[in-house]
Parts: sequence; structure tokens; C-alpha cells
Amino acid sequence: MEANDTKLLFDTGQGDAFLVNARTLGIDLSGLDAVVLSHGHYDHGGGLMALYGTFGGLPPPLFAGRGFDEPRRSRSEGGYRDIGLPIPILPARAPAAIVIDAFEELVPAVFFLPHAERVDGTEAMPRFRRIVGEADMVDDFDDELSLVLDGKDGIVIVTGCAHRGILNIARAAAQAFPGRPVKALVGGFHLIDASDAVLSQVARDIAALEPGFVLCAHCTGLRGYAALSETVPGEVSWLSCGMSISL
Repeated sequence: MEANDTKLLFDTGQGDAFLVNARTLGIDLSGLDAVVLSHGHYDHGGGLMALYGTFGGLPPPLFAGRGFDEPRRSRSEGGYRDIGLPIPILPARAPAAIVIDAFEELVPAVFFLPHAERVDGTEAMPRFRRIVGEADMVDDFDDELSLVLDGKDGIVIVTGCAHRGILNIARAAAQAFPGRPVKALVGGFHLIDASDAVLSQVARDIAALEPGFVLCAHCTGLRGYAALSETVPGEVSWLSCGMSISL
């Protein structure tokens, strides 16, 4: 992601495939100004070790939400599965992550949006767990970071998985920039487990935001994509590997 001459990497995926993709696309990651981790799941930050292992000099700072490094699990009838970040997260020579606790500016016109308040009546999914000491509790994803880019013709909201709810994140961004139109929603919206009723409601509420673009991927799911496409026709696209988008 490039914004105002600043090069950012938002998440890495679960391994080093993104490095291969970057080389294939001719993208030089050595010039990164910052790396942002959306939340502490392996499929978003599992490539941090590989990335920071490529830097020979002073590496770019890593920004993450508080608690990103806590153990995470997924619970099912078959038991528990580890879905947290691989340990160690970073090479020993890499600087510690910079923890973001509040809405703040990263660089001009690019803002961190942490732990959006849940105001849509939804609750955290019980199958996602976090381990704090000896306690096993529902993961409320309080470490989740989104980005908001404030452009000339509106704000662009970028999410990793939107575990705290894409509508809650969008509303928090709108409150931070009152009166500014939503130019685009970009990222994973975690609708893959949603019921048909919830999908319909989310799609209607997103349509009410009148976004210029809805660019979805990852955990949005095909059903979520279909619901959004039907409700916000002509404005929804699936983000595919290798796509380049200017907003």
C-alpha cells in the first residue's frame, strides 16, 4: 500500500508466499516505511519472521494492537487448534513492535483505528479463544487494527478480518471523520460464518453508507461477496492476488 509517498505493508499472510509474489510482481519490499499487523492470527502475521529476515539494515517499524502476541486458539468439536502467531514472531535482532492503543496518525492522512466499539448488537464468536496466563476466554479481538486513509474525496477504510464487525469499524471511522463520505471499504469482512439474515442486514447497512467501492477478500466468503454484490450492485469487487488498485 502506498499513500503520500509512504510505503506500508498491511499483514503478511501465513508464510513467505507474499515475498515470492512481491518479487514476481517487481515490488521492492526493502523500501517499506512501516508494517502494520491487523491482529494476532497466524494467517495474517505468520510471515513476519520471513519478512524481517530479509532486512539487512534498520528494518521498518512494526505496529500492532495490544495483546497481538497472546496465544490464540480455535475451538471446535474436534478440540482446540493453535491459530496464534508463530513463536518467535520476529528475529532476535528486530526491534519490538510498537503497540497502538488509540486512534492516531501514522503518517499524514493515514490513521490507525484500534478496537472499534461493538455497537451493532453482535458478540464475539465463542470458537475464537485467547489465552491469558492460565485463563481460556472468548477472544474479543481488542488487538485488532484497521487503517483509515483520508483522501481528497473521502475516506478509505482498510480491514484485516473485521472481527469486531465491519459495520462497527466503518461507524468508528465515520465518527472520526464526521461528514466525510466513505470512498471505499477494503479487506476481509468476516462474513463467512454469518447467517443469511445477518448477511442481508450487513449488506443493507453497508449500502446505506453509500461507499464508492467495496473491495473484499479473505474471510468475506463467497456468500458474503454475493450478498454485497446483490445489494450494492456495480460497486463490489473481489480482491485477487496481484491486483493493483488506485483510490
